[in-house]
Amino acid sequence: MHTNANAEGQVSKFLGLHDIQVYAPRFPAPAGTRPGSVRDRRPRWVFPNYLFVKLPVGFSRWDVIQWAPGVRRLLNEGGAPASVPDAVVARLRLRLAQAPGRRPAFTRGQAVIIERGPLAMVDAIFDQELNTSERVQVLVQLLGRPMTVVVDAAMLRPAG
Repeated sequence: MHTNANAEGQVSKFLGLHDIQVYAPRFPAPAGTRPGSVRDRRPRWVFPNYLFVKLPVGFSRWDVIQWAPGVRRLLNEGGAPASVPDAVVARLRLRLAQAPGRRPAFTRGQAVIIERGPLAMVDAIFDQELNTSERVQVLVQLLGRPMTVVVDAAMLRPAG
């Protein structure tokens, strides 16, 4: 589906209200972006002004799509709506989920494991993010006492 400029979110919400599945793929936020910051909230569309739409079996309400606010047109292929195999969309979702630079968001008190560095394979408790988005503070048990340690966030993974 082709949409007006910057209307991807609006069209997605509207069609969702009519039980039409919409996928608007986005790139992850750039490295160094703090979660919740202005740069993190700005959409970075993979295909600006285009959406993937999955219609229910037996769909007949073409007027809902044609006159939806922000929709320019439904792409056609030989006079019928163009289709993309589900496998292509699934692969796109998988690739975007594996995009580098996106680390899982940890919550305070969450058990984590340090994967690399001098403390590799040490169990820790996530404490807080620091001023720079690449570094975090964790609590570890060393020499019989709890200690705070600052590590690279990319070195952590959730325990369990």
